[in-house]
Amino acid sequence: MSLIDSPHASVGASITQAVLHAAQRLGLERGALLAAIGLEESQLADPDARVPFAIQERLWELLGERIDHPEPGLALGQHLAPGPFSVLGYLLQSSPTLSEALAAGLRYQRLVGEGGELCLEEDAEALRLIYRPLHPGRPATRTRVLALMSFWVRMMAPLLDDFRLLRAEFGHPAPAEQAAYRELFACELRFCAADYALVLPAALRDASLIQANPPLQQLLRQHAEALLARLPSESLVARVVTLLGAQLAHGEPNRAELARTLHLSERTLQRRLAEEGSSYQQLLNDTRRQLAERHLRDGRLPAAEIAVLLGYSEPSVFFRAFRHWTGLTPGEYRARYAAQAGRAAPTDGS
Repeated sequence: MSLIDSPHASVGASITQAVLHAAQRLGLERGALLAAIGLEESQLADPDARVPFAIQERLWELLGERIDHPEPGLALGQHLAPGPFSVLGYLLQSSPTLSEALAAGLRYQRLVGEGGELCLEEDAEALRLIYRPLHPGRPATRTRVLALMSFWVRMMAPLLDDFRLLRAEFGHPAPAEQAAYRELFACELRFCAADYALVLPAALRDASLIQANPPLQQLLRQHAEALLARLPSESLVARVVTLLGAQLAHGEPNRAELARTLHLSERTLQRRLAEEGSSYQQLLNDTRRQLAERHLRDGRLPAAEIAVLLGYSEPSVFFRAFRHWTGLTPGEYRARYAAQAGRAAPTDGS
């Protein structure tokens, strides 16, 4: 069973708040909507709280029935605001480039909700941002996905100097009236497509975002990692790995602090990891190795800086560990990868 097919699928309270605010702007009464779906205001007080996806889906169904518009989803999308999406919305806006924003969206999509899967296909011509919703045949899904696609366009457009779409693809049949689609997406429209997707020019991949704020992005990413690790549908191993990734930026990870974040004692953490066939030290080593290889392939940071990012007190300790993992020094690994990629490797003394 895939993640999004889980009966425990949920969405962030922040997106539920955003949808309710949008519905109010369209003239619907908030209290009546909450009563109809059996949700209390207190359940939405914490923006990082979770709401069962079944309740959220019922809300979309009601909105599709009660909004007087040929495409209720497009109308709702025009009134969704980035702020109520909590940490992920701000993380996307503070990213330095579009590619980094998309990478964050892919990694942290579960913080917003588990009602579908967001993925990215790339080639020399285009970036294809695809959304595969849970329950694609239900009327509520059409409303929900159109609202999300509309919101994504409205959020991305102000962040890029040259934002444009090559094509918008929709899984449902072509409606008789398409004026609202043409006005919003301003590109080729393709209906009865295999997926819902927004297709952007590949040239936008490395475009700088107007609101880029790397220091803020780093803080938001750490918070997002902690929230992601606490989602119950992930294995404990996956949750520990995400927390290790956040802790490594601040030096040697602290096992006791990590256990407290997960509301476990260190002994219980060790026991439960052993039950999943792993250990804290193994996960720490694996995480460090994966991050080290990624940084070395990227080719921008000196090996000594990578050592600091991975929480090593001395570069020499990192160099010994990396040789143990791969049989190569960091410099040899980087040179081999650069040769395979057909580019020169930087010289950094590693």
